[in-house]
Amino acid sequence: MTIRSMKMTAGASLFAAVLAIGASLPERQASAQVRPVPREGVAFNNVVTQRVKIESADPESRTVAFTMPNGQLEILPVADSVKNLDAIDDGSMADVTYSEVVTMLNLRQKGPGAQLARKDQMGQTANQTDVEAGRFTLTVVGVDLAKNMVSVIDGRGGPVRTYTANSIAKQDMLKKIKVGDVVIGMTTPLTITAISPAR
Repeated sequence: MTIRSMKMTAGASLFAAVLAIGASLPERQASAQVRPVPREGVAFNNVVTQRVKIESADPESRTVAFTMPNGQLEILPVADSVKNLDAIDDGSMADVTYSEVVTMLNLRQKGPGAQLARKDQMGQTANQTDVEAGRFTLTVVGVDLAKNMVSVIDGRGGPVRTYTANSIAKQDMLKKIKVGDVVIGMTTPLTITAISPAR
């Protein structure tokens, strides 16, 4: 009887000790358990001309704030080669040419399975957060491995844009995509190289 009581007491003590150790260990954060998959991307230099609304043009600081057709607000420096900044009125429409970097991130969805995603993207208004970040969805409409070129169109429509893969990283990306693939793009406008009042 005594031995049995001692065993039960020892077992209960061991169980209590395990619970105490477990309680003293730091709790693992939920965020530490989930690791985001890093997005790989390749960047292409591009020059774009857009008709935009001029919010303000400052000849002294040589900066122009304008709203893009998709609602994105940009504030960009103006190249020294632009001499007619005084002729641009606040609140007017103007044709602005600027350089930008377009980064294509890893594939969002591939091939025929992306059809629904493309339909959703073309049928909905742009997400405001995406607009502000310069993020958009592109559908691959052409891949020319011989010329190292990829042609894409914005998920909501617009002109087809063609980019040349002039580095090994870009050429590797071309080998992994096909017509119909949906990719995520990011734009980073850099400098205004020409501006003129809209006619």
